[in-house]
Amino acid sequence: AAREDCHDEPCHSPQFLQLQQQVRARAQEVTHPWPHARGRMPQQYGTTPETWTSHKLSWSFSDPDGQFHNMFSGGAVIDEDENLYQMTYKGLYAFNLSGHQRWHYPTPGLSNNEPALYGDLVLGSAHSSGNAFAVNRSTGQAVWITKIAQDLGADCGYPAAYDGVFVVGGGKGHGAIEGGNVAVFGLDVNTGEKLWQYAVDKPVWNLTPLFPGDGSTVFMDFAGGVYKLNLHTGEEIWKNLVKDARESFSDGGATLGPNGLVYTCSNPSDYHGLEGTTGVVRAFYLSNGTEAWWKVTEFPCNTYPAVGHTSGVEGLSVVVAPGSFMGQQHLHASILSLDAFTGETKWSVAVKPWDGIFGQAAGDAEGFATRLQEHIQRICLPAHWSAPMIDGNGMVLVGRSDGQLYRVFGPDAGYKGVRSPNMNVSQDGILSEAMPIGSAFLHGALSAAPGIFTISSCDTLYVFQK
Repeated sequence: AAREDCHDEPCHSPQFLQLQQQVRARAQEVTHPWPHARGRMPQQYGTTPETWTSHKLSWSFSDPDGQFHNMFSGGAVIDEDENLYQMTYKGLYAFNLSGHQRWHYPTPGLSNNEPALYGDLVLGSAHSSGNAFAVNRSTGQAVWITKIAQDLGADCGYPAAYDGVFVVGGGKGHGAIEGGNVAVFGLDVNTGEKLWQYAVDKPVWNLTPLFPGDGSTVFMDFAGGVYKLNLHTGEEIWKNLVKDARESFSDGGATLGPNGLVYTCSNPSDYHGLEGTTGVVRAFYLSNGTEAWWKVTEFPCNTYPAVGHTSGVEGLSVVVAPGSFMGQQHLHASILSLDAFTGETKWSVAVKPWDGIFGQAAGDAEGFATRLQEHIQRICLPAHWSAPMIDGNGMVLVGRSDGQLYRVFGPDAGYKGVRSPNMNVSQDGILSEAMPIGSAFLHGALSAAPGIFTISSCDTLYVFQK
């Protein structure tokens, strides 16, 4: 049922409050293997305990009318029953592990945001209508719909819920850079009631709320500013606006580490992620927001870090994938691993510059005419890379705008697996391989669950199984 607020008497009756407690208890019991674009909560390190071994493509899904007749919003999330949920411009789809469509939910407005799981709910938001919503994951029926703003930014966001609160961006930015959201909202996950609203200094782009598990939420704005709020009240605990970068732009974001730090991928000075400029990785103390270290990257930083242990390398690592935004030819990029405590470079994998049709990502020029006829967004316009993932063996997986999935295995000297002609060894002696998939990928493209890895391009969901 649609609900703007919850101030009437039934919402505060003893029966209703008891039901809320029961739903919250049920949500805490449920452990989804991939409930959010950055993985399990409250960790969200961009890692998975699953290991890519003999996985092969099992099935895929694209629009029944053809590959380019729809636009996908990020990647799939996976529940405890091994069901997958994929947002598209034509609504939210649910599939079982075999690829059978369980249900389809026409969202209340166009949605360019990846869904999130919380207990028995699938949560989302629609940028064209300003609505946030919850759907029962078993039936595909709406549980609540709440209008939080006139509209939302059309960037691909990754809203999420934890401990009874759904954190989502709202209010499209109309400044020098059009888009993003000027406010962050906390909603009661069970009713959709607005609990709090927080105005950010610069818009949040691809908002990805993180949950350290200490009663807070952490996120980054598009100029690299980091915020920590009380999850239940929206009260500001701290913010670090990184003064020398307030005129910059990145559609990257933040990732938690298991060491009491939060890491960001953004751009310095007044750089906007374009070819010929640099990026920056920063580490902040989660306790007080003080900057622990920063590292300039050779290419722009327009994605999310992953924090974990990589194969054959001692210590905790921060993996990022610097690369220039689309819009011209010969775009440079790399995959980079840094020491999580110092920012010192551990290894770097250079990749061949990307030369897309009209300077665009794979699939964008090819699908333009079809999407024009469908009256949906003409091009996906992803960043150079998806967000990277580190698997249980320390292998790095990341999708690129050239339509390939890159896998970084670690030091070549220690590799004992099967070799293929597509493998390359970097100057640092790091072995990697590029696997052709199809079109380009948004940040939340990758997900994993026992026996499963998925990657969603801008138009197709691919499921790999053992």
